[in-house]
Amino acid sequence: MEFEYKAIDAQGARHQGAITALNKAQAQQKLLEQGLNALSIVPIADQNSLADLFGQKVNLDQLEFFTSELALLLESGIRVDRGIDIIKQANAHPALSRLLSQISAALKKGSSLSEAFGEHEALFGPLYISLLKIGENSGNLPEVLNRLSSDLKFQKDLRTQISTALTYPSVIFFVCIMAVYFVLTFIVPKMSGIFTDLSQAPWYTQMIINISNFFVDYQLLIIGGLVTSIVSLVYALKKPAVKNWFYIKVSHLPGVGKIILTAERIRFSQSMAMMLEAGLQLDTTLELTANTLKHPELKRDAKLALKQLKSGKQLSQVLAKTRIFPDFFLSIIKVGEETGRLPRVFTEIANRSKDDLENVIKKFTTMLEPIMLIFMGGFVGGIVITMLMSMVSINDVPF
Repeated sequence: MEFEYKAIDAQGARHQGAITALNKAQAQQKLLEQGLNALSIVPIADQNSLADLFGQKVNLDQLEFFTSELALLLESGIRVDRGIDIIKQANAHPALSRLLSQISAALKKGSSLSEAFGEHEALFGPLYISLLKIGENSGNLPEVLNRLSSDLKFQKDLRTQISTALTYPSVIFFVCIMAVYFVLTFIVPKMSGIFTDLSQAPWYTQMIINISNFFVDYQLLIIGGLVTSIVSLVYALKKPAVKNWFYIKVSHLPGVGKIILTAERIRFSQSMAMMLEAGLQLDTTLELTANTLKHPELKRDAKLALKQLKSGKQLSQVLAKTRIFPDFFLSIIKVGEETGRLPRVFTEIANRSKDDLENVIKKFTTMLEPIMLIFMGGFVGGIVITMLMSMVSINDVPF
């Protein structure tokens, strides 16, 4: 098990970090062997716990904040280990504090910064770790961290942009669902008391009353099933196989596929630009960049392109066999190869693709909003019309 501890040494100095042991007693014994008297030893929550399932992890906002703050502290002349301790003391989020404690403990044991971060590669990713290593070797760590911070900020802005675009349709959908639920569970049951012989009522009246009775009789079961489905979906999406399957299916939806493709192109171009500017070889850069892609099919295309690149083909030729870049961008990449300005070319492609993404999202949401209104309006309106027709038909039904 892994434990987070707070302790003091013989001089009274306070220490905080993470330690691995079988139990609390062994953790305390290990600290004593290091000359530390434990003040508190708390087990770090299991990664599969229910609390962790709903976000007790370091998210993109916190990762971007940590990276930018660490870059700022290093530019001010503060040592890496001291900078991490400062950020940890100023941070109140338990997941980020736990991560910083683990990194700090690794640094104090003699690990390099890239090695300490490499223990959490699932969070940071191979691109982040590789650039850190380059920054350490070149002595240009603050600049590397600033580049990573800019990349993380773009990813955060992209998520915010997409979330903002989907907020209005989501609110409309939620309001309409609540309206339908209210009608079926409160209005229709009162109306159904008018009919003494439901078998004599029109078929549409029988249908809506039967649906209403089902919702009233099994509403606890329906709500419980809905909550269970949401929890199961969140848990399933933690699994890479399920996440990849879902990602592929969503990317085939009209409009959504273009958004995903453009976002992946931006991610690919920015990663290539950063790695090439840092001085990495082209094949290493393409290999690390391929791992940053989230779409399984595009990632597979990029890895096939890597094999062809290693066989001696040009980058523009191997990328032409993928779906990541259109012909216009491929021609620019070819010019960048010939002039030796690939980093500048990929930066330009990323900037142009950002503008394209904004336009695609704007068009998508502009089309989605009226479609949602028409669909949900027709759904709710259909129930209301059915109720009115049922009330009109009362004169034809025996009492």
